Amino acid sequence: MRKLYVRNQDATNKGATVVRDDHNNSCYLLVGKWGIRHDALSVYDIQGDLLAEIKQTSVGIFPKFDIFFNGNKIGSISKTFGLFHEFLYINKLKWFITGSLRTGSHHVYSVHKRIMTVTPVILYGAGYNELLITSQATEPVCICLAAILDHWTKKDSKSGVKKTASIPGWQLSNGETSFNNIHEHKKNKNKLTE
Repeated sequence: MRKLYVRNQDATNKGATVVRDDHNNSCYLLVGKWGIRHDALSVYDIQGDLLAEIKQTSVGIFPKFDIFFNGNKIGSISKTFGLFHEFLYINKLKWFITGSLRTGSHHVYSVHKRIMTVTPVILYGAGYNELLITSQATEPVCICLAAILDHWTKKDSKSGVKKTASIPGWQLSNGETSFNNIHEHKKNKNKLTE
């Protein structure tokens, strides 16, 4: 089980987003955009290999996204109507998501097993999502899901956001902190396991 941190996508944070672990090591790169049909968010490892994508297939009030892992479509997700608590289902994977688009807190399950927990946090004065993922093999897909859930979350609500202590970085001699820690980790690139 590992914690990853993804900065919230907003007007001030466009382009690539580095996904870091709780030791502030760079683990993944999240690149892309959404809004029109065929837009995609892609997750790359630090070496530049494409691991997972989520592609927008429809627009409107309830947009639909297809999820790809290692180039293969593994499921799809679409926004549903809910006032306070949401229930989303990812077909093919048979995962379901519970939580609140008002607070940004979510849980992803497969039958009775938890896959991921998403918790909004404040780090360095900016909004992040803390992802607690049970299996390293599912991390790229979970990052894609967290990015879409973050996009759907109502940004005007501050409830549920907790402040977290800074994750470590390298302290430089001039008093600044470096966040360029590259952390290599082993993964099974060919299989999405729970």
